Amino acid sequence: MSSGELRQRNVSAGTGNRAAGHPMTMANYEESHLSARALLAASPAHSSDVLKMHVPVLYTFLPASVQWMLSRCCPRGWSPQWKRRHLIALGEYLYRFKDEGGSTPKGSPIPVATADARIISTDDGPGEFSDIGEINVVLNLLPAGYSAVFVVSSIGKTQYFAVENREEAMLWVNSLRQMRQDAITRNMGHSKDIPYPAEWKSFDASAKRLKDQKTRIKNKLEAINKKEQEMQSLGGASAGLGYLS
Repeated sequence: MSSGELRQRNVSAGTGNRAAGHPMTMANYEESHLSARALLAASPAHSSDVLKMHVPVLYTFLPASVQWMLSRCCPRGWSPQWKRRHLIALGEYLYRFKDEGGSTPKGSPIPVATADARIISTDDGPGEFSDIGEINVVLNLLPAGYSAVFVVSSIGKTQYFAVENREEAMLWVNSLRQMRQDAITRNMGHSKDIPYPAEWKSFDASAKRLKDQKTRIKNKLEAINKKEQEMQSLGGASAGLGYLS
């Protein structure tokens, strides 16, 4: 089964459940429960509109002259671009939505307990980040009206967000760092006397299930892609041997 067929089967399975009298699968339930309006109504630590940077994987490895050409002469999808998002920090997760009315999160919720947040600037040296080339791309492409960028690094992934000024960036960084400390303290059992809203616990549980589900799907797709590549390699090798014989 190819990765495309796996995606199609997931869609078909969801449709079949609805047709059989199940109006919503468990996966859809989790996402709808985590709507932007529901989270905003639960008094989040912080929320605001931001711009999220999308950088193609190979872009940062290209020479500056090629990057310049891509950004001006090629389709937008070939070069880095900013996309508007609405961030909500609540409980033990950071959520990304298309806007304040978003019905489902964009991507997996980010667990703050394993995330690091900080502001980046042109003063950052090689010791601050492993990929200064990507940092320069982000800062050089800041759109008009935005003067600050903060970065959220989690396990295996780094994301960049642009805001209007450094004060807003610092507010995000401080909020996420405080949430991280609170989450670590709770997980260690050192905050039993500090009340934690039951509604937040419910959101946290849904966020974890949604994140785990997306991780399983990602792992399945990667395994299928790897198998397809191995089969193609074997096929090529067999064809080569047949030609030589």
